[in-house]
Amino acid sequence: MSDLSKILKEEYIKKERTIDPSMLMEMVEETLDRVYEEFARQPKPIQEMAADRAKEFLLVLPKFVPTEAWGDPNSMEREQITKLFAVMGGERTIEGKLTFLQRIAAPDNKITSPRRIISSLIILESLKAVIHSFNAASAGFVFEGWLAALLQGVQIGDITAKGNLPIQDLIAFASSEDEMDARSIPISLKLLNQKTNIEGSYTNLIDGLDEFGNMVYIVARKSKDAEGSEEGIAIEEFTFDQDNFIDALTLSSRGKGKASGLALFKLPDVTPEQSIAALKAAQSWPERYDLLQQTAGYSARVRQKRQDAMAAKAAEEAGEAAQLPDAPTDAERTLNEAITEEWEMLNESKGGTQWTISPKQLKSFNFVEYKTLGSLPVSEAKILEIARMYMERLNGEVMDLFTATQDLSENINKYFLVEKRTSAINSGNRAIQDSVKIQQTLQTQLATPEDEETP
Repeated sequence: MSDLSKILKEEYIKKERTIDPSMLMEMVEETLDRVYEEFARQPKPIQEMAADRAKEFLLVLPKFVPTEAWGDPNSMEREQITKLFAVMGGERTIEGKLTFLQRIAAPDNKITSPRRIISSLIILESLKAVIHSFNAASAGFVFEGWLAALLQGVQIGDITAKGNLPIQDLIAFASSEDEMDARSIPISLKLLNQKTNIEGSYTNLIDGLDEFGNMVYIVARKSKDAEGSEEGIAIEEFTFDQDNFIDALTLSSRGKGKASGLALFKLPDVTPEQSIAALKAAQSWPERYDLLQQTAGYSARVRQKRQDAMAAKAAEEAGEAAQLPDAPTDAERTLNEAITEEWEMLNESKGGTQWTISPKQLKSFNFVEYKTLGSLPVSEAKILEIARMYMERLNGEVMDLFTATQDLSENINKYFLVEKRTSAINSGNRAIQDSVKIQQTLQTQLATPEDEETP
């Protein structure tokens, strides 16, 4: 027997008289008072109630699982999430975009725009999916696509127009590699743990600096909570240019492969120290680039194939070889193959040369424009905490809108799938009510001006 029935029976026996409707109501009210008093003795913390509400809200938000296609401005997936990322304001810089997104997690912010709050939560949920739903090998590629979408850029994966294997993983603020402007930024991305060294191909770095003049490195370092689960990523930025990279790599005195540190820059028949002096004494970058291709760290095979390609091109220009416009020569194809094989050898630890710098060393350099760009949360608990902050700012209509949208989808599915016709019709009627509620809520939201905070 339930507690309510038991109490009603006790009241009935005790009064031993005929019960009319008014007396029954008094008994029910008395019972409810007892239930309330019992509940009040063990109150649920307000914070816990807010957390439950925030969790329910996160569950009804649209889910966008990132893929590498996010890095392609022409893909259907990128088109679908472009409007979502377009809500991210801030300056047309890496730091500006990340700062704008980070502001959503600041307890002292004054953000009240439902569109910005909801978009930011969805973006953080998609970042969480990158870190937790992919293995270490694929997470880096998917993170490149996520960052390309945030920075309105394009992910790079093919041999570049100059025949280089791209050291850049993406070009920020560019619709394609061929449509770069003064504000476009080549970025090499590293997704690492807190103490992992930063590494890269020496050959690709030299070629990348020849192509772009500088290379911006974004280092996203994963942090773990007490249980060992990723809770956030701290983001760092530094820049190598055609001058500072020599000091950075020689002062670190570290490397992997057949040469390391100073030895990466060793020229034939001279010491590493003499080689560094000769490189720094070069009057121009083209002169320095020619010397760098002769150093011990630069792939001998790539160097030879590049020389062959240049000779073939010179012969073509002199009219000694007929070639269709833009069609690669055999020499260019073998150069591309050599560059690709060099990269594969490095990835499989079967050869090649890499430079490496530890986190501590990088922070000690005062010539590479190193800076920290803050952190982004990627754990369920952290994102739930952020959502809880906004439960007071998101009015009930916004919450109802997403709930009604989810209910509409479920009721439509039931209408078509439930075999019992009566139940199906009931679901259809509820779907009609959901659609009316969605329409009313949207009309109210469209009539309400947004109060937007600018960081």
